[in-house]
Amino acid sequence: MTTTSNQFDEPHLIGPFAVVPKTNCPHLADRTYTLPQSANKVDGHQPPCTDCGAIRENWICLQENCSQVGCSRYQQKHMLVHHQNTGHSICLSLSDHSFYCYTCESYIDSPKLAQVNQQLIEASN
Repeated sequence: MTTTSNQFDEPHLIGPFAVVPKTNCPHLADRTYTLPQSANKVDGHQPPCTDCGAIRENWICLQENCSQVGCSRYQQKHMLVHHQNTGHSICLSLSDHSFYCYTCESYIDSPKLAQVNQQLIEASN
């Protein structure tokens, strides 16, 4: 991420590298989110990207009834392409368990995502 002096005026960015998740994302649906089955590890690795088979830095779409796994923008950008093609905004990083909204272009946090967090904790035990 490139940091500019303007970024210090944005409330969800602190300093050159720390990002504070947005807590009022309007793109979260009025429902409780759950961890899709397609998020389960395969042979001890993240599930592969649906498009290219990559097993690093993958994201999973959290749109209801969608189970797309896509690689990050630092790989071949298949989750970004999924968002561009479908309008599905909310996804979960299978690397660091952060949530991101492509429409807001921001990491997000919300009580609506608490169940996903709990399921991630249970899955890692």
